[in-house]
Order: sequence, then C-alpha cells, then structure tokens
Amino acid sequence: MTITRRRGAKSKAAIVSGPAQLIARRLKRGLLATAGVASLVLGGFIYHSFDRPLTNVMISGDFQYLHKRELTELLRDHLQVGFLSVDLKGLQREIEGHPWVDQVSIWRQWPTTLQVDVIEEIPIARWGDSGFLNHRGKQLDNPSGIRLETLPVLQSNLATSEKMMGHYQRFNQQLSATGLRIVSLEYDAAGAWQLQTTANFRLFLGRDQLLPKLRRFGQVWTLGLRDQSSLIENVDLRYPNGFAVAWKDQTASAQQPAVISVTASNRRG
Repeated sequence: MTITRRRGAKSKAAIVSGPAQLIARRLKRGLLATAGVASLVLGGFIYHSFDRPLTNVMISGDFQYLHKRELTELLRDHLQVGFLSVDLKGLQREIEGHPWVDQVSIWRQWPTTLQVDVIEEIPIARWGDSGFLNHRGKQLDNPSGIRLETLPVLQSNLATSEKMMGHYQRFNQQLSATGLRIVSLEYDAAGAWQLQTTANFRLFLGRDQLLPKLRRFGQVWTLGLRDQSSLIENVDLRYPNGFAVAWKDQTASAQQPAVISVTASNRRG
C-alpha cells in the first residue's frame, strides 16, 4: 500500500515543537532578566552594606609648622559620606592646596577608617620680609607669623623665587669646600649678585661668570685667606682674573679700608 502525504502538510512533531520553542525562548529571557535584576539588587545591597559611615580619620606626619586641626577642618566637608563613596582624589587635592603641605597619601583602612599621611613643606630660606621658600623656590605664606631667624634671606624685586633658590643652591654648593655658608643673597636692579657669608663679610659677584668667580675665590681662601677672615670687610669678585679684598678698619683713625688686589692661579692645589 502506498501512502501519499499531501503537499504542505506538517508533521505532528513540527506542530507541537513550534509553540514549545517559543515558550522556551521567552522563559530563558525571563530567567536572564530575573538573574540580572537579582545581581543588581545583590550588588547594591553588598555595596551599601560595606559603604558604612566613616568613624575614624587618622592623620600622620611630622609637623613643625602645620597643625592637625587645620587638616581636620580641610577634611570635614568631605567626610559626610561612606567608606567606599569617599572621594580620595578630591580629598588629596584639598589638602595639597594648603601652602605648607608638600605631599599627601590617603587610603582606606577596613572597616570605617581613613588614613591620611602628610609630608610637610620644609622652609629653606626666608623670602623678603615675611615669607619663606622651599627647596624648589615655591613661596610659603606665613599667616601665623612664624619666625625662623636662622634661615638665610633671599631678596630681589626682579628675579623670581625659583631663580633665587636655584642660584642660592648653586652658590652654596660652590662654597662648600670653603666652609662658608650664605647668610643673605641679593639680586639688585642692575642685575648684579651679592651675598653675605657666615664669616660676616660680603662677596660682590657682578652679573656673569658667577661660579668661576666663586671657584677662584675658594682657591685663594683655602690657601690662607681664611686665616684673615676676621679682618675682611668685603671681597669684590668683579674682575676678570682676580678679586680685591677690602680690609676692616684696624685703627681708630683710619677712615677707609685698604683695598688689595689678589689674583688666583688657574692651577689646582
């Protein structure tokens, strides 16, 4: 017997499988959506569970000029949030905006503590009548009236604080072999440099060849000029191949110190 299937007829299996596949797809989508929502809810629950209010802020550092209460005031407005939601970069910018703060490190400490480590600026020199400079020449305000009389004084109405600090450091380095240090450094309106030393006499450097002039002076200083340091009024280095020494008044009747020209050898030793 021959059985002939009519064209276009569908099998029973095909008729059954069509709705089943549709239901399966919809069920899968529903399960995925439910899982996604559940994940979001669970994630939010975990985040809020861990994002507890901050209960402790630990500030560490060696402070001579800063006060912890100043730092606490800077932090106060940023701490009304949770452990996870606190803006660490914003806090860092706020604290580093203080003129006496050099560097700041901030991190979370589980479960509700914020650790703040502060490196204070170190004043290297006095700037004019009231302010200070750090080693980079950054100006440090002095609203508290801090007095550091032992620091050298840098003065200029023309040069920037960065330029003054750079020259101060280079001059001090060049003078290190002599044992002399700079008490004050001035850059005047004519563009000339002069400095006062710890031996209580002035060095006039002029406008150019500054380090070679100091090197020449150092050679003669170590050869014996240092033995007469208490008699020196000032040293004029504004000569191409030597310098002049003005001696202090040694007698009550003398009105002007004698000026002696000294030429240094270019040879070492």
